[in-house]
Amino acid sequence: MEDAEIALMFSLLTIPVAIWLQLWVKNRREKRRNDLGEEEFENTSRAFISIISEGTAIVGGLIMIIMGCGGVIKYVLNFYAA
Repeated sequence: MEDAEIALMFSLLTIPVAIWLQLWVKNRREKRRNDLGEEEFENTSRAFISIISEGTAIVGGLIMIIMGCGGVIKYVLNFYAA
């Protein structure tokens, strides 16, 4: 396998992982909602930790999606240019 094919493989693997991260955060937020639709936390420290970890997962997932799509586009453009 060439380097371009290995990069394509890793790019294609990052996209499902990033989508899973987005869904994981969404499910966690839905489980914390009460009858009025507001998020409830046990205490302030849990709220802080959840906000930081979920925010990091969202931003990291978006970066992974951008990088994965960029790797696929780069491979396709190099394939047709050759």
